[in-house]
Amino acid sequence: MKEQILDIMNKKDYQPLDINELYHLLNLKTAKEFTELAKALNQMVDEKKIAYNSKGQFATLSYFNITCGIIDVKEAGFAFIDTEFGGIFVPPGALKGAITHDEVMVKFHFDNKGRLEGEVTEIIKRNNTELIGILSKRHGKNIVKPLDYKVNLMVFIKDDGLKNAKPNDIVKVKVDKFYLNATADGIVLKTLGNKNLPGLDISALVMTSNVKTEFPDTLNEELKFIPNFIDASEECKINSSRKDLRDKLIITIDGDDAKDLDDAISIEKLANGNYLLGVYIADVANYVKENSLLDEEAFLRGTSIYLPDRVIPMLPKKLSNGICSLNEKVDRLVMACEMEIDEKGKVINYDIFEAIINSSHRMTYNNVNKILEDKDQDTIKKYQDIVPMLKQMKKLAKILNIMRLKRGSFEFESLEPKLILDEKGKVVRIDIRVQRTAEKLIEEFMLIANETVAEAMTWLDVPFIYRVHEKPNEEKVTKLLFALDQFGYNIKIKNKKALPKILQQILLDMEDPTRLERKKIKDAIISRLMIRSMAKAKYQEENIGHFGLASDCYTHFTSPIRRYPDLLVHRLIKQFMFGKKETLSTNPMTYFASKVSASGIQSSMTEKKAEQLERDCVDFKKTEYMNQFIGQTFSGIITSVTPYGLYIMLDNTIEGLVKYTQMIDDYYEVDELKGSIMGEKTHKIYQIGDRVVIRVMSTNLEKRIIEFRILRKDNKTDE
Repeated sequence: MKEQILDIMNKKDYQPLDINELYHLLNLKTAKEFTELAKALNQMVDEKKIAYNSKGQFATLSYFNITCGIIDVKEAGFAFIDTEFGGIFVPPGALKGAITHDEVMVKFHFDNKGRLEGEVTEIIKRNNTELIGILSKRHGKNIVKPLDYKVNLMVFIKDDGLKNAKPNDIVKVKVDKFYLNATADGIVLKTLGNKNLPGLDISALVMTSNVKTEFPDTLNEELKFIPNFIDASEECKINSSRKDLRDKLIITIDGDDAKDLDDAISIEKLANGNYLLGVYIADVANYVKENSLLDEEAFLRGTSIYLPDRVIPMLPKKLSNGICSLNEKVDRLVMACEMEIDEKGKVINYDIFEAIINSSHRMTYNNVNKILEDKDQDTIKKYQDIVPMLKQMKKLAKILNIMRLKRGSFEFESLEPKLILDEKGKVVRIDIRVQRTAEKLIEEFMLIANETVAEAMTWLDVPFIYRVHEKPNEEKVTKLLFALDQFGYNIKIKNKKALPKILQQILLDMEDPTRLERKKIKDAIISRLMIRSMAKAKYQEENIGHFGLASDCYTHFTSPIRRYPDLLVHRLIKQFMFGKKETLSTNPMTYFASKVSASGIQSSMTEKKAEQLERDCVDFKKTEYMNQFIGQTFSGIITSVTPYGLYIMLDNTIEGLVKYTQMIDDYYEVDELKGSIMGEKTHKIYQIGDRVVIRVMSTNLEKRIIEFRILRKDNKTDE
């Protein structure tokens, strides 16, 4: 009956009807059917599928301009709700006691400027019933303020609900009752310890994000059957198509502290002048089977998360650091992609297969750079057996890079901080991660392997998961061009198709090794502006290409230890390319089509969640670090102009806010589109890209905000 009701109400000419009118329209005859109709309507109202007006007439929510969504309440008191109709603005007086993360029902309309505005009519679900926060005592009352600063709530705890928690302890609380004035009553569920204990700050942020950190005990039974070592001869008997490559010169190249080694590489120069590049990826799918408990857990996690003081792995350590990690001088199972590449960087032949390898060396980026860039004789002597191969790898990586750039691929200048912590978890310094020859070499090889696998699977016309990146929309491009103008790039675009090449040329200009270090900071900001103007890459079953890489077909194949889509790609290769039975379903095409669709949504969501947690933790540590520099002066660059202030980045990547209310020398008019402000009396202009001298005024650890004050423009040039 519910489906019949919805079919009627979804018709374009439908007008709201009361229960009697619906009864006759549905051609119902008996009192029992009337009761069933009333029950169905009430259930549909409860399920938020329909609503009714003051006359008792029913229609879909959209007919009454009603929708549901998760609310995000801002510090100023207003809120936004992300809905199927777009973002809806909710003014301060229309919240009905809703706080950030609550699921709400909202009635909306268009304001006089055509923007969606609404008011909360019902709080459907409170999503803050359990919170992590810091306990304090104010005016004799116990108060917990959530560590998630977006949740504007004060939870009062009675003495008998403290469970021995003390002021300054980080606690987990359960909210018993919410009030309309952003307060609540609750009890302490668990005390984590004093907020100053080493590592507890990050642990609290992790708990706040609801990221899983412990693996359930239910996995233990499956883990028992996973070996700690490989019996090569036995593996080759079990799978006769698995190639034995243990005599091949294969190495891994990773960071110094990496423990989950996904990928290994080899290279040969062929008689015809072409290169044979081998990319060997941990065969995780051999151990993590479809529909196993391990697979379900990996699906839920979606990705490993890398925080300043720890890694939260997607897979248990027995897999991620053990049998799946391509450790030095031990046999390991891999999925191989060997590619014959010509001198122009084109893959003219490839082979994808299962293999067994034994990595000759566990190389680090530092040691490879010592060999290829620094010509360090001690390191060269130590690894003399692979030095010729490394030199060939450097040549091929350069060829592949040139090929990518010619077709229009972007190469952004990264400004990624590396936080150096002491034994207490405090930041002692912030370094900038530099991508040198070794890092770029691995990047190029992984890119070409991912692309080759994607193209191979596309030709099979089977369910597959792609890594896609849409073209930027016109509004964001317009803002980007205005911003670039502030950096001296006066760009006029007559043909939209020319945009990628123009942006790419700007990025290539930044590659000039003669540019000063201070200039590189500005380069990274330009790169970031470009990245922000573009859509976010995501996973999906439909291939629409990858705009940023200028690739018609791309996937993620090279990191199955730490990314679920890569694991799924391996499984799809085994099923549809190798003809293996990876599912018990009698219809693998239909089964994996559904799995790919669900995985695309889930993996995109968990990736976003992981990135947010990583960013929150880094911002927290940066704010904590800058507390020692209050009152001191630094030089930085204006990175963005907002309605409430300027953001300025220091040379160590730390960003701070200069509020307009603190710029007391003048009243400044804001031009967000051009990325500039101008003083009303002095006509002084500050714009994106300007280097200024600032003083650190304050830090707010709770909100991860650092406040600066501009002292003057910095006359030192970045050119």
